[in-house]
Amino acid sequence: MEILIVQMGKVASTAIAEALRRDNIEVLQAHIASPARLQEKLRTMTGPVVSDEVASRMYQDYLQELRVTFLLARQLVAGAGGGQQTRVISLTRDPLSWYWSHFAQNYDHYQTLLQKFFRFHYPQDASFDPGEVFAEVQGRMFAVLEQTAAPLDDAGALMQLMAEADAIDPTGVVFSQLNRFLVPLRWFDEDFLPGTGLDVYDFSFDRETGSALIESGGFSLLLLRYENLLELAPRIAQFAGVEELQLARANISEDKHIPFSIKTMQKNGQAMIPAPLAERIYATRYARHFGYSFDASWRSLEQTAAGAGAAEGPTGKSALDDVADR
Repeated sequence: MEILIVQMGKVASTAIAEALRRDNIEVLQAHIASPARLQEKLRTMTGPVVSDEVASRMYQDYLQELRVTFLLARQLVAGAGGGQQTRVISLTRDPLSWYWSHFAQNYDHYQTLLQKFFRFHYPQDASFDPGEVFAEVQGRMFAVLEQTAAPLDDAGALMQLMAEADAIDPTGVVFSQLNRFLVPLRWFDEDFLPGTGLDVYDFSFDRETGSALIESGGFSLLLLRYENLLELAPRIAQFAGVEELQLARANISEDKHIPFSIKTMQKNGQAMIPAPLAERIYATRYARHFGYSFDASWRSLEQTAAGAGAAEGPTGKSALDDVADR
């Protein structure tokens, strides 16, 4: 029976999937578990903002996500008495390092938004510098998030956040990045819970090992922390029923064609985040439940801002130098 890897992206799901496929295990990957969110994706990829190239790539993901949401929905209806369990793997990642990796992965789409922002705010300036424009977009995004009273991890607050972002940027580009920046904080509530019926926050998570096995409602869910992934390979192998699993780097953000350094982008962005905003992020339920703390995560990211290298997670491993993913 296949294994479904359902995750927010940029958590090494491709590395896991490729390793499992080498053992002849059928694997389906999806960033979306919720049927409502899948409909939203269909509207987005058929809209005028998305280029043909990006829409084509989104469509290929959409087809696989459609199958995954179908399988999840069937299991959700069948419940615990539906026979064989549906095996699911999902992953978490430090919310700050996730964003810059996500931006790099999707730069071919986001460069169009940066150009839109630049043309609106600087109509007389022909010298478009994507790195400088992205820095300005981030600065405005962080200003909105620092000043807002809206909760950062509640999808219901997005309309308020959109109004606040659009007040300083009518193009909607700042809000689009703000929305993506907060994805990890909302993803398990907004996407995973509606698709599986599993509220991961109702189950304990071993912060020492960075893992949990949840069996409920006919699902067998292996929940992993990205920063611990290499030492968790035996746990994944056991879950999949294979003797050994070799994880290799796959779909690396640094391999994308981006006109500026990803590590420099992350370093500069890190330096721009107000410390009170970082404290709010690490005080969210997502960060606390999965063991991302202000001291362990933010301080190591501060070292990155000082030029120490790639962002480290709670285990001290480099989140950019180990395995990375779409």
